[in-house]
Amino acid sequence: MNDRAARVLGVRDGFGGLDPAEGLASGLRTWVDGGIECRGEVVCWAPAPADADDAPGRLFDLVAWEQFHNDVHLGSFVPVDDAYAGGPLIGVDAQRILLRQGIALAREVGRLAGELSTPIPLRCIIATTETNGKFRFYRIRPDDDWSWLFENLDHGRGFVVVIDFLPRSHDRFQSAHIAAPQRAALFDLVELLAPDVEKARGRLKDVLENASWSAFDPEDALIEALFDSVDSGLAYFDRVIAGPDEIRSHLEQLSTCPEGLTWDWYDGDTKSGKTETALRNYLRLLADQSRVVGTALIGVFAGERGLALGFLSSDKLERFIELAAAAEAEIIIYGAVEPDVD
Repeated sequence: MNDRAARVLGVRDGFGGLDPAEGLASGLRTWVDGGIECRGEVVCWAPAPADADDAPGRLFDLVAWEQFHNDVHLGSFVPVDDAYAGGPLIGVDAQRILLRQGIALAREVGRLAGELSTPIPLRCIIATTETNGKFRFYRIRPDDDWSWLFENLDHGRGFVVVIDFLPRSHDRFQSAHIAAPQRAALFDLVELLAPDVEKARGRLKDVLENASWSAFDPEDALIEALFDSVDSGLAYFDRVIAGPDEIRSHLEQLSTCPEGLTWDWYDGDTKSGKTETALRNYLRLLADQSRVVGTALIGVFAGERGLALGFLSSDKLERFIELAAAAEAEIIIYGAVEPDVD
């Protein structure tokens, strides 16, 4: 989601409060009750329109066809306060309601996609502005390039949430209920890393309880559990565009950042280009400085571009490695053996 949506929804305090307290609006429930179906190359609300077999027809491609047919104007089904002064005007509080209802609708549509005879990967987009709120979904296809969507999330004035639902892999998390040893290891990892253990455990519990058919990674669970608007255990970056100055600024805000850590060792050499190689070299240097003050620099990859960084006392490192293996979480300890991700 873009930063504006993250702030208005309060996700820095965890993802457990995203669902609307009043539940899914009855008007949106009607869409869910009707279901979705795959027809030919496309997925759409059921019953599928007559032109589904000929998709994309006059539209640009299959995704364009799906977005056109699967578009729902949230304000038409969710009662919110608005004003008219030459046109509709929806305030921030009303947009927050529409966003939460859209997220609740996305959960249901994702569930429906997982219950198809052949589950499919699906992307839901919820967007609101001062004039409207919209929900739409489409099938995720391997050859589609939607990088511009994520690169431009923060360029507009609206609130945007993008949710991907992926069919569960067969080699991890065979059901929505995670095995007890893996679950215990995740909680123990959170206790090692979180400044506020009680809050982080609560967020992790919410994440695990809301795990459904969709692909679920322990790395994502840790990131969601450890983020906190006041006292976060990890700092999140886009590893494609993050530079040393941004990394330093965010890491210094962590309460776990060691007091004795210095930054004057950095001479600017890695500013030659914002590449993953330059980033990795910088983080190795930072890890060296961290070890001097008895701290390890750790990282967790999130998707194709995300990277969360944090600090851990060196005397807890051996236990941390054992727990990461038990949790099946791929965590980097910088300065040790690191994956080649170029």
